[in-house]
Amino acid sequence: MRCVRKPCARSLVSCARVLLLALLFSALAQNAHADSGLLQYFDDSADAARASQPEWSSPLATTTALMEQRLRLDLYHQHSGNGADTTEMDGGKGLDLIVSPTNEIQFALPPYEIRTATPTARGFAGYGDWTFLRMEQRLASANKDDGNYVVTAWLAVQAPTGIKPLTGSAWSLQPTLAYGKGWGDFDVQGTITGVLPTSNVAALGHQIQHNIAFQYHIDRLFWPELEVNWTYYPDGPRAGLNQVFLTPGVVVGRFDIGHGLKFTTGIGYQVAVAPDYRAKPLTPSYDNAVIVTTRMNF
Repeated sequence: MRCVRKPCARSLVSCARVLLLALLFSALAQNAHADSGLLQYFDDSADAARASQPEWSSPLATTTALMEQRLRLDLYHQHSGNGADTTEMDGGKGLDLIVSPTNEIQFALPPYEIRTATPTARGFAGYGDWTFLRMEQRLASANKDDGNYVVTAWLAVQAPTGIKPLTGSAWSLQPTLAYGKGWGDFDVQGTITGVLPTSNVAALGHQIQHNIAFQYHIDRLFWPELEVNWTYYPDGPRAGLNQVFLTPGVVVGRFDIGHGLKFTTGIGYQVAVAPDYRAKPLTPSYDNAVIVTTRMNF
């Protein structure tokens, strides 16, 4: 028996939050129950993964190739060329778990958006399409004493669970190759991603994304950075266009707060530098944005 799409979407969102809370409590229980076999294995795997990779901080917008075990929640406040302001909570982030010395999975929260009205469009609020799962395989890595680099591949899956103004009405696959290399206190981290809708391609189009972050480590806690976030649209409504953002910012952490928990925060300002503003389809997708990130590693 088929269900109505929107109730299903709301049920999926509710189940996701319950699942993420359960997974978080399970992960935090590792320290308290380190003697139990399976949890000890995951604890040892996380230690082995961290020991065999660099010690950089994850950038603000560019997804890191490093394996992480954490809960991450981000907030974006975007201003578009058509006058609309959009606040996006969660930002497609969520719970990252290291499940073997070279494997990580991510269970993301569904993004929630609040958009203001414009002279030609009403405001609204609701959930967007949900990149609910990412499966990661680290291909090569070395810590700061043995080469200071990392290469990782992953596949993310997005479900069309968003409300009508925020959904592409299609499942999407996002294969990614991520990389990073460090030289002393300076490092470069980047990703190359394809956004591949499985249907509704004429309306959505494919995307090729290349994000790269240039980062410098100051003192023990400060990671100032500059990111370049580039998207190319080979087909679809934006066929032939390139969208480019520059994102200066700083990440601060990790603060040791005890019991194996470490807290990181950061802020950045993202500004579109190409192409020139176009109203339909709206390009760039927004003019500027403030990004705030919070992360709890365990």
